[in-house]
Amino acid sequence: MQRPQQGVLCAGCPHRGAYLAAKNATRGMRGRVICGDVGCPAVGYLYPAAAACPGGMERLLDRYKQEIPTEPTAPACVRFIRDTALGSADTAELFSADALACEGQSVVLAVLASSAACTTREAIEALGEQLLAGGIKTVAIVDPLDLERAETVLRELVGQGGVSAVIFASPCNLLIKEPLEPAEVDRYTCVGCHRCAQITGCPALSLAPPAYRIDPDLCAGCDLCVTTCRTQVIYTPRLRMTPEQRNALRYEATRASS
Repeated sequence: MQRPQQGVLCAGCPHRGAYLAAKNATRGMRGRVICGDVGCPAVGYLYPAAAACPGGMERLLDRYKQEIPTEPTAPACVRFIRDTALGSADTAELFSADALACEGQSVVLAVLASSAACTTREAIEALGEQLLAGGIKTVAIVDPLDLERAETVLRELVGQGGVSAVIFASPCNLLIKEPLEPAEVDRYTCVGCHRCAQITGCPALSLAPPAYRIDPDLCAGCDLCVTTCRTQVIYTPRLRMTPEQRNALRYEATRASS
């Protein structure tokens, strides 16, 4: 895997899936806000929409640079934070139910649990306990790369109103020691519709006319492009795995012998 670029998420970054789930779950809601920081220490601060923007932060349009609301006028607000933002008494107060209530009529705190401190189920559940202790009554744990379930859970949380939280649990690619097999485009049947690249903004995807290709050295096996391909011409070695098995495979890869 190549070194991450400033302002561009790595290929296979789970934060990209988290943003796509939030965007799809709030689609059609006029005035909805998706805000916060979906970046990481390697690439710097990112507005959430930059996660799936081809070209990253530099190419992100101004209308997607949404700030954190200070009044509950938005019908829905999904606010992203890193798991490292939690953990102290000061930050616990910032992300309590009372503090978040002013950000929208329905507020979902999206915690990106991808750091080295969150590679065990116990650590992830501890984040949930901390959020519950702060007055947030509903906390869900999902795999951001299981896009269908992540969208469903977010849609339910947004629909119930008030303040809730979702923990997106999947390890950072930089922690994975045993690379996963890359996905592959069938270049004989790909129609070059651009959907995979336009939706995911993944840097492993590129157009080599007349079809798309996946750089096997960049691909981290997240399979988001497989999910978004309408013509089903992107193939994955993990086809027969369940989403739970794919998630477990990523965590196992963080513990593999280097």
